[in-house]
Amino acid sequence: MTDVIIVHSVYGGSSNHWYEWLGNNLELEGYNVTLFNLSTDHSQPIDVWIEEMKQQISIDTYETYFVTHGFGTIASLKFLEDPSIKKVEGFFSISGFKEDAKDIDENINLDGITIDYDKVKSKVDRFFGLSAKDDQYVSYKETERLMQALDGRCRVTNNGGHFLEDNGFTTFTRLQERMQGIMSD
Repeated sequence: MTDVIIVHSVYGGSSNHWYEWLGNNLELEGYNVTLFNLSTDHSQPIDVWIEEMKQQISIDTYETYFVTHGFGTIASLKFLEDPSIKKVEGFFSISGFKEDAKDIDENINLDGITIDYDKVKSKVDRFFGLSAKDDQYVSYKETERLMQALDGRCRVTNNGGHFLEDNGFTTFTRLQERMQGIMSD
């Protein structure tokens, strides 16, 4: 059975936007889902995220996929660098970006963060990115740059914003359908 780990962005916790909806739907389809939750504050440093991830996330099988959003992508990539973390099958990044991103919301603090992309690529077999041209927080070009660094595939839509409730995303049917298609390959 495939495990799915959903990691939210800094704009809310796991009960905002589409995270719980996706988790519930995937559980109904037979997936094991971990819905990471951190009481978010724009100024929380990455090490707070990583420590909380170590408490909440357990990787028990290769058949594991991360689904990350915004800053949750950076936190998950940093988490995967840990030598004790086993290799996983896939990683979905929704509006993700690299630690040297320039065209992102000024409230996101990336100071002192470095990611070893070669190490992360050795831990994950497949990377997929999704972004929107009208994203008000993260330029779609930043998600494309991240996927290039990870040798992943990126899909860019014209509309969707940052895929938040404010953009109409309390559900995310197309994401679920694409994920299930990829995870069943």
